[in-house]
Amino acid sequence: MNLIAVILGYYEFDLLERIRDGGIYCYQEAEFNDLIVGVIGILQSGLYIVSIVLFLNWFRRAYGNLHRIPVINLEYSETMAVWSFCIPIVSLYRPYKITKEIVKKTRNILTEILPEYKSASKQTILEFWLALFLIANYVGQFALKSIFKDDTIEQMITSTQAYMVSDFLDIIAAILTLMMIKQISQDETLLFEKINTGDNS
Repeated sequence: MNLIAVILGYYEFDLLERIRDGGIYCYQEAEFNDLIVGVIGILQSGLYIVSIVLFLNWFRRAYGNLHRIPVINLEYSETMAVWSFCIPIVSLYRPYKITKEIVKKTRNILTEILPEYKSASKQTILEFWLALFLIANYVGQFALKSIFKDDTIEQMITSTQAYMVSDFLDIIAAILTLMMIKQISQDETLLFEKINTGDNS
């Protein structure tokens, strides 16, 4: 949906530039473009909400899995894994700290159980994930605010550009998030198997 939104955003940007520069366009074209952009925006919002709910549920369970291992001491409660994304200011750093704790402590206990174990996860992925999360959030807020100020054609162009950048950043953020989820899930699955089978060799 974000990829479609970026493509539609480009066509809207082109249309607005033609309107500004006195180029050729028709009223029906502008009306149809507004309709399509509106429909895609509604679908994006719905899918975004579903994605947030699913991700937060996964994130809480990933952190909760470590809480169920007696030998691991964790800094925060299981529910804080969810609330860390919702509390202003705290959401700027605590999700990263909890994610780092999940990766590090899962990796440490796997290394103890399996000396030959080597995690494929890279710390830089987490750092890029947090940085992109913050940047995309800022650009998204700017785009949302700009849509209420688009009284002139220039403001409408700026708003369209901001949404295109926001949608593009969300695509990259989604890819990084999926990479992180895959690695953490693989590590926790392996840890679960080794603990429950009693295989410490």
